Amino acid sequence: MNRQGKTFLIAITLLVSALAIQGAMMQPDFEATNYYLLSLGSLQPDLDSLADAAMSKELSVIVYEMDGASVSPSASAPSDLQLLQSSDNVLIVDAGRFHLRIAGEQFVFTVRPSSNGYELVINPLVDLAIADALAAVLEELQELGLLGNEVNLEYQSFSKSDLKGPAPPEGAPIDSTLYGLVVAENWFVQAAIKGITQVGLRVEVVAEKLPDQSISAPFSEYVLEESNGLAKLLLPVDLLVSLAESTEVGYVRPPYQPSVP
Repeated sequence: MNRQGKTFLIAITLLVSALAIQGAMMQPDFEATNYYLLSLGSLQPDLDSLADAAMSKELSVIVYEMDGASVSPSASAPSDLQLLQSSDNVLIVDAGRFHLRIAGEQFVFTVRPSSNGYELVINPLVDLAIADALAAVLEELQELGLLGNEVNLEYQSFSKSDLKGPAPPEGAPIDSTLYGLVVAENWFVQAAIKGITQVGLRVEVVAEKLPDQSISAPFSEYVLEESNGLAKLLLPVDLLVSLAESTEVGYVRPPYQPSVP
């Protein structure tokens, strides 16, 4: 189950100097039984500068390019890369997007692309006062150059024990496994558990097209193969729901996996 929260107005100067939480019925804590998704809106950092700032904080940095991925510090084998991108304290840059994950003593937070820009994911390890948690996160992000002077945040909460996951939104004909990935606390762990092929911040999917339709921008640049009725894409996770909502597509699903005889 997810729960829509009220709006926070965050005023940020050189460091976080104030946090005003609006709403008399506001939940007082981030609960350790849930994780939380909060909208950060549009972020357009210089990715090279962000990578430098992340390395200065001793985070691992993975950059996906046309010919593969580079890692700082370097990984010795592909398996190291798979483990690293699902771990904490890492920055991943791919297809003009970034994914940042940092662990603290009381919570882990992630900044990643979403359908509305970027979102903040907070995974509490203990019950936390919302204001204290957000102040700590926003100060960290300010030091990395990821926030402007004013940001509106809205939250949804998801139970960590909900194995079934939320249903896709109405009007988005998408496989529930793929939607579960979109809202998962950790994309990389979820993709591995569900057998979803993932390369950086993109996943392999099939779009079942409506009659006489073709894949349009901004999705066409990610098409790997296309026939009259189907298109196979290596698509950023944040575009999955938008693809399903597009007028040319009837359904978005993972590729069928051949069975073992």
